[in-house]
Amino acid sequence: MSEKRIKAGIALTPKHLKLCDENLTRAGVRSRNSFVERAIEFYVNYLLTQELPQLHRDGFDTNRFETLCKSLGTGQYKMAVELATVARLLSTILNTNSEELRWIREDSAQEVKNLGSVPTFQKCWQRQIQGRPFTD
Repeated sequence: MSEKRIKAGIALTPKHLKLCDENLTRAGVRSRNSFVERAIEFYVNYLLTQELPQLHRDGFDTNRFETLCKSLGTGQYKMAVELATVARLLSTILNTNSEELRWIREDSAQEVKNLGSVPTFQKCWQRQIQGRPFTD
């Protein structure tokens, strides 16, 4: 999902513009905007990695952090398995043509974008029985 961009006046030297243009393909982007966004994210991540040793010296519990990461990864895996199971069950039960399936998928993606989260089953069910479109 792409976010809306805000025009911000940034002045760059010709040298930096040239570096940007010469490395668009290497960065896997097609525009200067995307390149600068990637560069900012990369540099912020670099700064965070520089701060991590300081956090460790100041009492940051890396074991607890690793446990949390593993737990989140396990939870994400379990959710993916459950979602795949539900998708398979629904696909065997429902007799939906490809056009209807495409519309449902597009509408679902739009609703997630509008809400910033996943709609509840109850909300989808209520809209379905009322014959209302999923997105307003």
